[in-house]
Amino acid sequence: MNIPGPSDEALRAALMGDTVRKIMLEHFPMGFDHRFPGKKKSVIPRTGLNSNGPFHEVSCDGHEKLGKQALDMGDIGLPIYGYKDKWTDTVLFLCFVPNSRTSGAIGHLFLDFIKEIGAIPVQMTMDKGSEIGWQYAIQDALRSTCAPHIDPDVHPVCRIIKSVHNIIIEGFWRWFREKKGLNLKTIILVGHSFYWVFVPLLQAELDEFRLWWNHHQVRTQVDKNMPSGHVPLDALEHPQNYGGIDCRIPVPEECVNDLRQMITDDVGPREAHLSWYTRDFGELAQVIYEQIGKPDLSLDTAWDVFRHMLEPMASVIESM
Repeated sequence: MNIPGPSDEALRAALMGDTVRKIMLEHFPMGFDHRFPGKKKSVIPRTGLNSNGPFHEVSCDGHEKLGKQALDMGDIGLPIYGYKDKWTDTVLFLCFVPNSRTSGAIGHLFLDFIKEIGAIPVQMTMDKGSEIGWQYAIQDALRSTCAPHIDPDVHPVCRIIKSVHNIIIEGFWRWFREKKGLNLKTIILVGHSFYWVFVPLLQAELDEFRLWWNHHQVRTQVDKNMPSGHVPLDALEHPQNYGGIDCRIPVPEECVNDLRQMITDDVGPREAHLSWYTRDFGELAQVIYEQIGKPDLSLDTAWDVFRHMLEPMASVIESM
């Protein structure tokens, strides 16, 4: 009786496995303990958070749950980028952006944030990623210009950490998904998106959620080193009532304008990174909207308005 031996492919696989094992034993002996089948992921240690007051540390991050991959609608994507104060738990800035993964887009957005707030924090905390390049450079330049007395060795200009450790804002996204995110995704997925119709409506929902968050009462935590059981916006506006100091660093508007021009010269104007459509398209869409009688525009009526605009819009575009 002939018993078939192992195939050439099986032998090659076995030899390859032996080779990999030898290399690991020689160079990465701890790898076996970290990667054996059934190994549980290590738990990130939890420690108390500390900050001196509002704008001592601001965390920023992008949220991709409404991005292209999540929606799976071709080129349609609605990523979000936000800024959150560590000490007060206040959401300072929250915005839909066409792309949250390019340095130019987030650089221009950071200047929008600074222009609205009129200041920068002592420290920015952000994830590792290519999109932080200009944001980091702007924070560094403005800190050294507007607050040269703050020692960067004592109070870092920026802190770059892994996403899983950026808990100040990463934890916030869970609240957004539960309160707004799932409903917005359902509305978007009814059909193919039309940015002129939907972006302003969705941004209004985002603004409403930010307003609710900043006025809701944070749960009390007895051992917390920062405010708890408070309203975020109240702590932001009256830090002295909670034992904190206002750490914001005022930034002159001309500094923001100079930096805006610098980014524009390097990667293009703000509109090229943060506009959802061209100016010409926006003007055309406005004309078509007025032609169909300017119907009420809300999340409940958005798809009906879109469908009424689609045919005359297509006719105009085809005639061009």
